[in-house]
Amino acid sequence: MLVVFPAYFVIRIHFSPAGTVNEAPPSALMEAELEAIPSSFVESFFLPYYGQDYDQDYVREAYDSPVEAYYAGRIEEAMRLLSVPGMGLAQKYQLVVLHWELGENAEAANLLEELLRDPRLTLAQRDELQLELFITRVLSGSYAQAASLRNAMEPALQRMNRRRRAEIYFYIGWVYHETGDLENAEEFFRQSLEIYEWRALAWYRLGTILLGRDSDGDSDSEEGEETWGAEEAFQTAWNKDGALTPALLPLARLLADRGEWMRSRNLLITANERRPDDPEIREALADALRRIGPPGDGLQFVRRHITDAPPRVTPAPITPGEGIMRIGLAENRQLVSVKAGGDFTIRNAETGEVLYNGEALRQFWVAWDREQSLFIHDRENRVLLTSSVPVVYELHSPEDTSIVSGVVTWAMSINRTYRGKLEFRPGPEGITVVSIVNMGDYLYGVIPAELPTSWPREIQYAQAIAARSYAIAYRGTFAYRGFDIWNTARSQTYMGVGIENANSSSAVDATRGIILVGETGEPLAAYYSANHGGHSEDSLVMWGYEMYMQAVQDPQLPPRSSPLPPDALFRWIRDAPATYSNVFGFFFPNTYRWERWVSPEEIRRRLILDNRVGQDPGEIHRIITRGRGISGRVIELEVQGSEGSVHVRGNPIWFTMGGLRSSLFTIRYKMAADGGIQYFVFQGAGYGHGIGMDQHAAAAMASAGMTAVEILHHFYPRAALRQLDPSLQEY
Repeated sequence: MLVVFPAYFVIRIHFSPAGTVNEAPPSALMEAELEAIPSSFVESFFLPYYGQDYDQDYVREAYDSPVEAYYAGRIEEAMRLLSVPGMGLAQKYQLVVLHWELGENAEAANLLEELLRDPRLTLAQRDELQLELFITRVLSGSYAQAASLRNAMEPALQRMNRRRRAEIYFYIGWVYHETGDLENAEEFFRQSLEIYEWRALAWYRLGTILLGRDSDGDSDSEEGEETWGAEEAFQTAWNKDGALTPALLPLARLLADRGEWMRSRNLLITANERRPDDPEIREALADALRRIGPPGDGLQFVRRHITDAPPRVTPAPITPGEGIMRIGLAENRQLVSVKAGGDFTIRNAETGEVLYNGEALRQFWVAWDREQSLFIHDRENRVLLTSSVPVVYELHSPEDTSIVSGVVTWAMSINRTYRGKLEFRPGPEGITVVSIVNMGDYLYGVIPAELPTSWPREIQYAQAIAARSYAIAYRGTFAYRGFDIWNTARSQTYMGVGIENANSSSAVDATRGIILVGETGEPLAAYYSANHGGHSEDSLVMWGYEMYMQAVQDPQLPPRSSPLPPDALFRWIRDAPATYSNVFGFFFPNTYRWERWVSPEEIRRRLILDNRVGQDPGEIHRIITRGRGISGRVIELEVQGSEGSVHVRGNPIWFTMGGLRSSLFTIRYKMAADGGIQYFVFQGAGYGHGIGMDQHAAAAMASAGMTAVEILHHFYPRAALRQLDPSLQEY
């Protein structure tokens, strides 16, 4: 039966521990109409910011066409439409933001100075413009001019919130750093961190100062003290923002200097995975591998005898309609080890013929050779069977599990425990390992891998329904490779028995058989990601195909019926408004708002390396957004260089621009002393693709009292709930 989300209320569904679903009549609160969306967001944002003395129709006339042009990727046209005789304050500030995006810092600074001379400015507006003029001068490399603004902007700085003050202190520290005054640079970086400790870039820059001071021998501290200070700063930068990969190389070098080669090597492996374009990281990793070798070449751990006994479990209830899932655990493996928790049988996957019967607690190894054959042998290297076709390993009791070694790509020394069957498929490069389980057993290992089990019950329910819907919608997607979906974030993270938890498992049981469907009645591929930054995006706009997932704004923000003007988008990202996406206890600050400084050389290397792009623009002169969705997410970028332009669309934007957390960002330019581009400065929001459900916001909504159905209604407004199992109570 379908439950369609009505326009003005939702039906509350209670999930009982037994997994049945009951309908409760809508309350008066739930019947209340949604707040009306204003005719233009200009009314709720632009006018309060610039003052109420502007004619409303004039503001609309000034903005409709330029905003449309900007979001369509026609930034040059937007600038032309704004640059009219007698343009007002609003138009000038729009032009400032567009000049920033084009790297025209001098033009932006001139307009800011012109705006500051306008007597109509309020105190808040004057404060805003003074601070932005200072930052613009710093980014221009005009450090003397930036320093001359210090006294005038001090009162404005004291009226700012702590995130804004921390940002300005960081830029003051940068001025001192670039002009060689490292003592004052260190002082202001530390002040920035005292105000707001999550500014990871300040930790990183502080680390470079401490590291340089020690290597120059200029420190008056005890021997080694400054090096430890640098190590702490780099480690803290990495802890505060796990995507700040530049901190890993100096941290790894410091560890190597102290003889901690294993930790150093492991950090360099991570850095190389994140920045495969960086020759310094590759060279440092090669040195570490020469000294201590790879992590056991991976296979030495797989060859070891597993001493633990696989645990026994309670099988998940079988729900008609949910079906069986085939999850790809690993591909191209040379060796995999399995320890059986109970008696088992190995069969020919194509004919069902029994090839081997084994007893409980026996460990065996599945090896591959270049003839595309499987060799299964025991601890004494006795061959138990060979096969040139896939084989299926099946435990006799559904309560038994298996410990598997050799399937965790990033750490071969980690064993995983799985329910159900395993299939081993020989291929031209190695073995493909597939876990075969029913939907309930699969979700038991997904939900606690996707979100903390301590989070509220209703988000556990919502996550279970979304994950089940996604799995059914994408079942068979990778059939040509022998499985349905991956066990990683490429599909949904699946970690097996070891991560299972009673809270998440009860949510799976309580919602069994329930999925989301699209407007055609087909199972919805219910995408979700960690943090949307306050606004999700439409799947059709972002990925180019219809998935019945539209853009929605956080309920705590004013409704947005049209795109924000460029200056409003810039401030919305910079100022981090209060939303469900940044509620303490359910998010990390650097997943909600973040900043990256990326060199043009790194971006050029990444564009060449990424096989989805694979083009060399030459020396990069400019990066221009060529389309945004209503959330502000960048749909396409044009990278202009000495060898021509390269266009990047969709998810490759994250990787090619320096490993960004999302595609919701603004761009500014940090110029070098010679007038070239030193860094592209990306200020961004959110963590992930931004389609569907925001896990951090959903958890906060659940904590605030919203039900799973209300949460799902918010993030998937075009979807309906369907119960697959006809034996459960209809609702």
